[in-house]
Amino acid sequence: MGAGLHPWQELTRNSGLTLHGPLDMAMDAAALQADFAVLDRDLPAAARASFGGTKGWTSVPLLDRRLDGAPVAMPALALMPSVAALLVRADWRVRACYLLRQGPGEVLKWHYDGQALHLEEARILIPIAVPSTAVTWIGHQPVAYPAGQGWAGDFSMPHQVENPAPEQRVVLALDVDATPALARLFPPALSAETARRTQLAQECCNLVRAWRANDRE
Repeated sequence: MGAGLHPWQELTRNSGLTLHGPLDMAMDAAALQADFAVLDRDLPAAARASFGGTKGWTSVPLLDRRLDGAPVAMPALALMPSVAALLVRADWRVRACYLLRQGPGEVLKWHYDGQALHLEEARILIPIAVPSTAVTWIGHQPVAYPAGQGWAGDFSMPHQVENPAPEQRVVLALDVDATPALARLFPPALSAETARRTQLAQECCNLVRAWRANDRE
């Protein structure tokens, strides 16, 4: 991204709010990478899906979301025992779990989701393959955590994911209930000032929508 900030980034920069933070838990990066290598070798192409209509992204569901019941373990989960052990933690309820792969040189442009610690659902990301130049922008902040380190962000704010490297970027994504037990695993500031966060996210997302409309003209 260029040196200049977008208007929504100026808003987050001036807000003083914490936009991301590490989980008080880390996984064995080598075990994750070894499991992923097996999955990448053995999983049939039919079990890999495009990430919506977004160019350069694919996903592998490990625990698939069900709106009318408990999530369903997918065959790919058996190829990643390190993740299977993580999903049974007693202090969270996982709604879905995916491996997200971003191709070399790809950008997932500015967007926003209804996932944050102060909302009903939060997303935890655990990097597996981490090119040194790959970053996630949340508002004005570039974020890059090392392999194995779980983290969450306020994804109700505009964010963009960039991988300028010649290697792929792979992350484990867990969608979980945003409960007080989950929040205790993160810095308190990440879920603080709920009313101001909600208002700021609305203002920022309105600016992104206007930017998209102008970009299509």
